Amino acid sequence: MSLSGSIADLPLLDILQVVAFSKRTGHLTVGTGEGEAAVAFRDGRVISGYTWDLPPLGDEEDRLTPEARTSLLRARLAHILSRLVRLREGRFAFSLATEAPARLGDRDLSRETLEEGINPEELMLDLARQLDEDRRDCAAALTASFATTPDTEALLEDLPLLEEKEARKSTVLLVDDEPDVRRVVSERLSSAGFRVTVAADAADAAREAARLTREGESLLVVTDLGLPSAQGSSFRGGLDVVKGVAGLSPKPPVLLMSETIDGQIRSRARRLGASMLAFKPGLSKLDPLQYEADLRAFGDTLARSLLPRLEGGRARPAPLAASPSAKETADRAGVVRSALDQISQHADPDHIAFLLLSVARAFFPRAILFIARDDMLRGLAGFGPTQSGASLDLLARELAVPLDEPSAFSHALSSGRPWSGPLPRNGPTRRLLDHVGPLGVAAASLVPVRAHQETIAVLYGDIPGGAAPPPLEPLFAFVETASRALEGAFIARRGAAAP
Repeated sequence: MSLSGSIADLPLLDILQVVAFSKRTGHLTVGTGEGEAAVAFRDGRVISGYTWDLPPLGDEEDRLTPEARTSLLRARLAHILSRLVRLREGRFAFSLATEAPARLGDRDLSRETLEEGINPEELMLDLARQLDEDRRDCAAALTASFATTPDTEALLEDLPLLEEKEARKSTVLLVDDEPDVRRVVSERLSSAGFRVTVAADAADAAREAARLTREGESLLVVTDLGLPSAQGSSFRGGLDVVKGVAGLSPKPPVLLMSETIDGQIRSRARRLGASMLAFKPGLSKLDPLQYEADLRAFGDTLARSLLPRLEGGRARPAPLAASPSAKETADRAGVVRSALDQISQHADPDHIAFLLLSVARAFFPRAILFIARDDMLRGLAGFGPTQSGASLDLLARELAVPLDEPSAFSHALSSGRPWSGPLPRNGPTRRLLDHVGPLGVAAASLVPVRAHQETIAVLYGDIPGGAAPPPLEPLFAFVETASRALEGAFIARRGAAAP
């Protein structure tokens, strides 16, 4: 028996399950753009293997005790399988044999063979859990990338620089009455180089801010809007924090975070002296694992993007080649090439998220990015006109598309394939259009964003006025590349170093 094909059509996790269940002997070879990999099986158990970037064992490993060598080989095999199940493209071939090979290609596996082997089924749950965590992290990163409240139109003209600041000098006063928020966000900020002090209410925050200012600290304040007020009459205590630090000299910049921000609160916060507003994760509180992932991603976005802008530590980068007002005459291919170049330089999740909308802007005058969560598609960000004249970026955050009824959205999510066509007369797509404003739209397009074999987000685009969309193949190809880069960023973060 032999089996070969594309990893995109048959994920390697499925192949491992089949070989383990049928107790086959043979070998699996894998070819990717990065290089070659292989796994050898005996009676369904993995006994040896390698990846393109995993060097052979050396003389030092030969001198290990039998117990230490067995532990090392088990860790290497687990690492190999973890790398392979995350592949989303490439070719594979499984070949049956009467004996497990001691050599595959140019690789001598005789020194790297674990005679008793590993049953892949022992690792299936852990590998599947890791994939779930990676998907959650990718989705959380997209969500956190749109944490600020200025319109996406302005954000697209002020993309974050790719380079990280080498040193952090500011101290962050983090004010929140939720212990989980204080713990997770402060950990992410600390790991990024910020000094962090926490407070649970406005009174503690005022005392800590005054102390840090007296000690000469360069202070940034990050406070939750929904704290209990000093009088206990409302849950707008974050505004008390803003007022409490306004009299300090020098006055520290304040970032106000909230799960919901309306126009009235935004105006009042600005009048009181808040420098920036950001959306704080909240929708996933009923799922502790997802909530933790969302908070980690939010903390990373604070560290990489929002706080450096708050302290004035980053310069303004050059914008992409196209702008909405010149879309009809812009060279869309040039926009895509520019974005691909930026991704190839540095696959930062925040930057990838903004590039998704930036490239979409070259194809559509109106677009909304949705995140898949809780059997719904929930709006993250958007740009373009609305019927009411309200900001589509803020309006997008109020949108939710159900996935429990057949629609173009549910099809795009489940199939992972783009959709483009006339708008239906009813259903979720029509209800969405009625909410943001039909504006003469005749057709729309949906582009899935996938991570680790599942759709985590969907990009919606249309053209008010009834015009047909331009050819979208370059957009589809870019979203596919951006998805792979987003995956790669979190694979690297998980740690690609071999045992």
